[in-house]
Amino acid sequence: MFAIYVTVAAILNLGDSKNHGSRRGQHQFHCRRMDLKDLCETSEGKECKDYIPDYERVCKLYRTSTAEKSTTILSSEKVPYWDAAPPTILVFTQNVTVAPGERFDIQCMAEGAPAPYVEISFKEDADLTPLSGNLDANSVDIEKRAVQTLYSQPYAIYEDEGWYRCVAKNEMGVVYEDTFLSIASPQDICENVECPDSKVCEADFDTGEAVCVCPYCSLEDFENDNNLYCGSDCSTVLSMCSFAEEQCKGVNVHHFHDGFCSEFSQPEYSFEEIQQTELEYGDEIQLTCQGVPAGDTPGPEPIIRWYQDWGDDFGGREMLGEGNTLKYTVQMSTSLICVGVHCSGNDIQRRETDIKHFSLVLPTLAPTTTPPPTTTPPVFTPDPISTEEEEAPSTTSLHIPTTPLPPTARADGGAVCQIMGDPFVSTFDNKWYKQDGVCTYVLAMDCRFAQWFVYGRFTQFGEISSLETITVYSGRSVLELQRGWIINNNGEKLAVTVGKEHHFNQLTYLFDGETLTLKFGEGNQIRWNGFNGAQIVTSPDAHTCGLCGNNNGEIEDDFNTRYRQRAEDAYTFASSWGLRQSRACYKNEISVEVTSEAEEACSFIFFHPYILKCHDTVPVQEYELACAQSYASNTYEGWRAECNMLQSYVLQCETRGLNLSQWRQRTKCTPLEEVQKFTIENGCPQDNPPV
Repeated sequence: MFAIYVTVAAILNLGDSKNHGSRRGQHQFHCRRMDLKDLCETSEGKECKDYIPDYERVCKLYRTSTAEKSTTILSSEKVPYWDAAPPTILVFTQNVTVAPGERFDIQCMAEGAPAPYVEISFKEDADLTPLSGNLDANSVDIEKRAVQTLYSQPYAIYEDEGWYRCVAKNEMGVVYEDTFLSIASPQDICENVECPDSKVCEADFDTGEAVCVCPYCSLEDFENDNNLYCGSDCSTVLSMCSFAEEQCKGVNVHHFHDGFCSEFSQPEYSFEEIQQTELEYGDEIQLTCQGVPAGDTPGPEPIIRWYQDWGDDFGGREMLGEGNTLKYTVQMSTSLICVGVHCSGNDIQRRETDIKHFSLVLPTLAPTTTPPPTTTPPVFTPDPISTEEEEAPSTTSLHIPTTPLPPTARADGGAVCQIMGDPFVSTFDNKWYKQDGVCTYVLAMDCRFAQWFVYGRFTQFGEISSLETITVYSGRSVLELQRGWIINNNGEKLAVTVGKEHHFNQLTYLFDGETLTLKFGEGNQIRWNGFNGAQIVTSPDAHTCGLCGNNNGEIEDDFNTRYRQRAEDAYTFASSWGLRQSRACYKNEISVEVTSEAEEACSFIFFHPYILKCHDTVPVQEYELACAQSYASNTYEGWRAECNMLQSYVLQCETRGLNLSQWRQRTKCTPLEEVQKFTIENGCPQDNPPV
């Protein structure tokens, strides 16, 4: 400790000042007696800034010397001498923001031959000097390594803020990347931010930005206002702040009277008929419904809600908005319903009353029901498969959509659903589940305008179920994607050529030698691996339903069945979207034990240094678990399940903008030529295969 005191005294250059009696002299003496830890990390030490012109620089050096640093060798192998090259930085922590006192970690991964030396430091302290020494030209092999270096501080201080640099070097050269660490308290981030209405500023440390949110009622609010209040939504609350909280969220609720909500009588409702006798596509109409409190014990003014009725087969009712009037642009023949929401009865609950069903009929009716399938596969009708009778929703059921959140898997501004492996499904909202059914299902469809449908047929593959074909209905076009990268149109195989974009009516498709991409509608596409895996991409605001979920940003309600009921398990959910065929649907679940061999095989490829660069963009955990399950259940000779699952992961990474075009070569997965041969041989017969 004495050495540290000497260092501080030297930095301060105070000597043995005899002027200890003055206030300044006392501060100087006090600073002189501090060690570097107290000088840089305590509030008293920060008062010494006046006496140390380079205080921040001194503390940066001290923090660098005390940071937790570790280096891990991720992989090591011998490569030929002629493969020697400067290192490549695979992963480096992007710009981050942390609060004072919080832990932060900066990691850098690099690969090189010869083995690289990797170091993280403040940018101004980075050493870009190449490693000395020359390679031995007589050497046959050199060592190639992937290395991870971690720079950490258990708690952050403001002096930690700044640019950090990762330097990777070997005898062949030096490379580096920079990142910025921001240290900011919630007060710092929210400074000068003005939030609208009653919202308050909150710091989002993931982005380092301020967000405006609705405040929550605190315990102090309830303690200061411990009374009962009846709201206009017929609920009894314990504090007036509850109303303010809901109003901030956009909920139309206010204080109705003090005390418990009482029993209210039924309101009176009225409506106006549609003025136009004949409707055309694009017509603007205005519908009106009203409700007023009535009876001996009138309650709050009822709320008028508007719904579009899609029918039980296509998701039931969808709420369009609230208010006495609805302005609507006619785009298809449909049914609109105005509903009065009010309080009544002894149980004091919100109840719905259908006021009026408005039927909109266009002269030319666009298809709004499930279109007939192609002649191949066998004819089926869209009756749901169920092991017991399901009750259709009541005409007075209440459905209030929640505020959408951004889904976790986005691609080019769209939402992504994947079917892969054993098989597993990840929905548009990134809910993962295992799909063990053998049947034809609605994978995804446009539940708002019924403009497109995607069906998937699952058959038995070895001992498991597997996606075999995908059928796309868009406008008046119907195409079926079959194994072997075949496109079937009512029994006729369309031409598929590597690298050439083809057009079929309003659809386009392109085959790159590994993935067949079919584009349809407005921003929709399917990417088919030719055998058992597919990726469905749609717009972020599309209202979907089927096995891929509803695309509303909320993972909790992805198991909504065809009848708008919440399923408890994956098979019940999937069965509700099943379509009857010439053969019955059934569950093909098998019990397998995930072996250490399966775990090691999947861990090796998913944590290969070349794949690590995508981990921050696409989380790998679910893919790795699904890989181990698929590997353990695979009984098909010549089929590498781990590489098949990695292909799905790479597809997601590339959809998110990363280039992993060398993944097969780098991970030593099955060469593309062998995959093409296997896919063609095990696909549907064809005279002129695309490869």
